[in-house]
Amino acid sequence: MAREHAARHHLTLGEAISDLVRRAAERPLVTDLKSGLTVVRLPEHSPRVTSERVAKVADQWP
Repeated sequence: MAREHAARHHLTLGEAISDLVRRAAERPLVTDLKSGLTVVRLPEHSPRVTSERVAKVADQWP
């Protein structure tokens, strides 16, 4: 994701990572309550969070 952002905006990889982190930190976290569970409302263009995607990320954590 950071590499794509860097290429798209003509930034170094470090600049792209800093930009993405800064944007994420400045953005308010919007949540909804669904069936008693707090869920994060993602932007419309965000990739879908699937069970497969969660498993892939979980496998990468120590």
